[in-house]
Amino acid sequence: MITLAIDASTKSTGWSIFDKQELKDYGCITAGSSNLFHRIHKMVDEISKIIDKYKVDEIAIEDVIPEDVRHNQQVFTALKYLQGFLVEEFDKRDIKPVFYVSSAWRKKCRIHTGRGVSRSSLKPQDIKFVKSQFGINTNDDEADAICIGFAHVGGIIKEPQVIEEDGFEFR
Repeated sequence: MITLAIDASTKSTGWSIFDKQELKDYGCITAGSSNLFHRIHKMVDEISKIIDKYKVDEIAIEDVIPEDVRHNQQVFTALKYLQGFLVEEFDKRDIKPVFYVSSAWRKKCRIHTGRGVSRSSLKPQDIKFVKSQFGINTNDDEADAICIGFAHVGGIIKEPQVIEEDGFEFR
């Protein structure tokens, strides 16, 4: 089962590919046009190429809620437009996406969210999680897409290795 996980944005979209529970590939699509619909079309075109290249069976994508964009109506609307265009593209391939709010996929990755936790503090935690689980350095969009995929496929968290030496523990 090939899964595409997406952290969609109109300027920088992170993506990851999982084969069952194994991370196979990941990347980031960027668009710099000042025209919102040009950026959306670029994102949809690039995601379509990824779907075709990897013969994707299922898609996990982060859902957008007003709280995630600090109630900024303009950003919320742009992201919902992008989601709509993506869902239309998925429908052409008869793939029904599964949507996750950020708190749901982060919970499965044991990344604490909620009261008193700022969005800006979560991005470094996402990157750290990916580094600890997969041994790779990513940007925050790639890390989020990998975490979404990990949560969707039911990834098993690797606990840090404990090495004892001269009475000290190293993690």
